[in-house]
Amino acid sequence: MLEKINHAQGQVLNGDREGAQRLYIEMWDEALRTEDQYQACVVAHFMAHACTEPGEQLLWHQRALKAAEAVGDERVQGFFPSLYANLGEICLRLGDHEQARAYASRAQGVAHLLQDDGYGRMIASLIERVLQATEKSGA
Repeated sequence: MLEKINHAQGQVLNGDREGAQRLYIEMWDEALRTEDQYQACVVAHFMAHACTEPGEQLLWHQRALKAAEAVGDERVQGFFPSLYANLGEICLRLGDHEQARAYASRAQGVAHLLQDDGYGRMIASLIERVLQATEKSGA
């Protein structure tokens, strides 16, 4: 799976989002066929970032969260801050500031699970930005 994800990420970086999305859909279908919720979570997360339309991004981020919740073990615990933060950011972009704040608050509640590295700091910053934006809007 990781090799395919890396290939799809390369396609995104090279401007071939459609090719990447086709590959993600293949991996998503495989995850559903094999009932592998962990794979479904990872693939949906990356698919969300390969999409350009906020509505599609929201759908795939929701699928990633649902799959992570279905896994229910330690393999996905570190995913939740990112999943909630991304959902908050998309809701904010879609104008749903109340839902954005709810997701960002959930992300903040599990932010202690983030690693102290560049990715962890990026997600922590995203959580803070969404919270600040929703405070300004009065949500």
